[in-house]
Amino acid sequence: MKKTLLSALIFTFGISASFAQDDAAELAKKLANPIASLISVPFQNNTDYGIGDFKGSRNTMNIQPVIPISMSKDWNMITRIVIPVVTQYNITSPGEKQSGLGDAVMSAFFSPKNSEKLTWGVGPALLLPIGTNDYLTTKKFGMGPTAIALK
Repeated sequence: MKKTLLSALIFTFGISASFAQDDAAELAKKLANPIASLISVPFQNNTDYGIGDFKGSRNTMNIQPVIPISMSKDWNMITRIVIPVVTQYNITSPGEKQSGLGDAVMSAFFSPKNSEKLTWGVGPALLLPIGTNDYLTTKKFGMGPTAIALK
């Protein structure tokens, strides 16, 4: 009885692990696709040294939520915004520090739901002047096209 129960548990967990690996591979594939039908909130951190005359440094943490919206049975609109959180030292003058939000970039990609070999999307991109410090913003609104293609 114990051997049968143990064998059944091992078999069940083995099947579950196999499905989990398949699901993990599919999830990894979707996460690598910036216009997949998947809500995600990736973070990207960039650190730069030796900037300008004062050899300043800057750390930028980009918060990048991606939200797909079903427009019809054939089309998705994938919205993406990049919000930079910036801290910089010795950029504007020696011993000076600025920190806060930088300007955000918002994109909307219109993409077909079922694309065989090529995944693509096109749409508008907006520069939103939300910077919280005069040194971290352009103070200007911007607009233009954006496109992506993945094979």
